[in-house]
Amino acid sequence: MDKMRPEEGDKSEVRRIQITGGSTYIVSLPKKWVTQHGLNARDEVRIEWRPSGSLRLSAETTSVRKRRRADIELDEIGSEFLFDHLIGAYLCGADRIRLSSRKAITRSDRRIIRRFIQATRGIEISNETDYIVEMIALLNTSEMPLHSSINRMYLIVSSQIRDVSEVLSGGDKSLLSDSDEREKEIDALRLLLERQVGQILESASIETSFGINRWEASELSNIVRIFERIGDHCYIISNLCLEQDIPEILTPRKVPASVIPTWQKSIKSLIANLKRRKIKEIQESKLEIQKAVRSLDEFEEGLWTSEMTATDALFFDKLSESMRRILAYTLDMAEVLINIQTHRESIEEDY
Repeated sequence: MDKMRPEEGDKSEVRRIQITGGSTYIVSLPKKWVTQHGLNARDEVRIEWRPSGSLRLSAETTSVRKRRRADIELDEIGSEFLFDHLIGAYLCGADRIRLSSRKAITRSDRRIIRRFIQATRGIEISNETDYIVEMIALLNTSEMPLHSSINRMYLIVSSQIRDVSEVLSGGDKSLLSDSDEREKEIDALRLLLERQVGQILESASIETSFGINRWEASELSNIVRIFERIGDHCYIISNLCLEQDIPEILTPRKVPASVIPTWQKSIKSLIANLKRRKIKEIQESKLEIQKAVRSLDEFEEGLWTSEMTATDALFFDKLSESMRRILAYTLDMAEVLINIQTHRESIEEDY
């Protein structure tokens, strides 16, 4: 007789294996699951072997399509938290977001809605009245590979550091004039990737469409946050170069500017190893980064006992601190890649 675990409600059932024809093992499907997916006799289901040894069952011919909707009542949350709740709806994978208010939605609230749309990808207003704003997601996130989006984040931060390096060497400061736009693009990509990872963790079918397992997706989300933090310090350095005079004594061949080529080489190697499996390259990059961090630590220790002016010392201190943090975040990325590589090469065995 089949039985259900009471503590797990209708999400988990224990069913007995039966044998038919003397050699075929069968398990009956829950009626509720069959009807929810619009299945009938002779329809097909897909059975997949999972790395853990478990089986995953999915409806192959279902005609049922589901989407997530998030309802936000402005009177309940208040205007000061509107942006937070909109971002939360986006990250939870909502395809439709419905904002409603018993009072007319104010201009300032509509500005927050526009800021939200600008900060995300693929969200548009589908219906708007004095009391209701409805938004829909036009972008199919499952069609955007995670690795491609992460690579886009890498290209943005690496190009910004390249421009910073050129400005520090005497180049035109206008190279950094679009630092605000780059920062916003990094933030938008981070939100998009976190939305994608959330969908992978929640849906087996989306996991399959992305071609990546849930464990690795959660590790990639760590890399996404790392790139966001690197982007924050790229932005800080850009503003430093724009707002302050660059010391004449600064030279690309000496610390702190001299660590930039080390970072560029290391991050390029690490991003390449998101897909290929060369653990030695990851380890070598980590060692180079650690060496660069030590050189910055030594530089900062002796900075305020040097004979340079206070203005120059302050510039060097800010530049060195941000570069040290960028390198530290890149070290974290190397460790995440080692985790991913170790998981890929690990095997499960019976005991």
